[in-house]
Amino acid sequence: MTVFPARYVHRDAARKRFGDRVDRFGAYLMEGDPLADAAVDALRAFPRPQRDAWVDAVLRHGPDAAPEAPEALRALAAAAWTVPLWVDFDRVDRGGAAFLRGGILGGIVLGSGSLIAGYCSPAGNKPLMFSGRLESDVPRRLAETSRFVEVVSQPGGMRPGAAGFVATGKVRLIHAAVRRMLQQHPGWLTAAWGVPINQADMVGTSLLFSLVVLDGMAKLGFETTP
Repeated sequence: MTVFPARYVHRDAARKRFGDRVDRFGAYLMEGDPLADAAVDALRAFPRPQRDAWVDAVLRHGPDAAPEAPEALRALAAAAWTVPLWVDFDRVDRGGAAFLRGGILGGIVLGSGSLIAGYCSPAGNKPLMFSGRLESDVPRRLAETSRFVEVVSQPGGMRPGAAGFVATGKVRLIHAAVRRMLQQHPGWLTAAWGVPINQADMVGTSLLFSLVVLDGMAKLGFETTP
């Protein structure tokens, strides 16, 4: 029987509308990122310069670029470099071009729409609160997010080895490191909030950076054709 965190409320009413999808989705509140989590655990035994060099090598050039790296890191890279058949890079590039074409409007929507909407999920934002980055490090975090959005939106940016692909891999490892820290924190309440930076919250973040962006840009007069 699936155990859901206390934050996942009104399930019976939701099941009447959406059926078993409610339980399938809710399970992801308790799931992290096993490959990245294992890589972070394996890398802890090595000095940071060595870790950074291995991570950069396998993300830019594939798992065989650092044969001496921990197997867990190479497994993460191998999975990332294996492109699913359903991925359409031309479509990915069109999406990035559509966002970048919005210019400053995209930044306005991300800052005034997506970011604020994300804060409507208190449990989902607990990792930010625990890390202190909502208070002490806001400008840097916003700059990092802006840079990330830029590189993943560039033409070819999400192809294996490209800048957006590398940035995404590094973000996965950062999330895994934060998840590990929070799961060891006495104040983290898994039964109430779920696993830190879980897959359900990641889906929500993806919607904030896609559907919410399109909706916000439309309200500002930016037309996006099919």
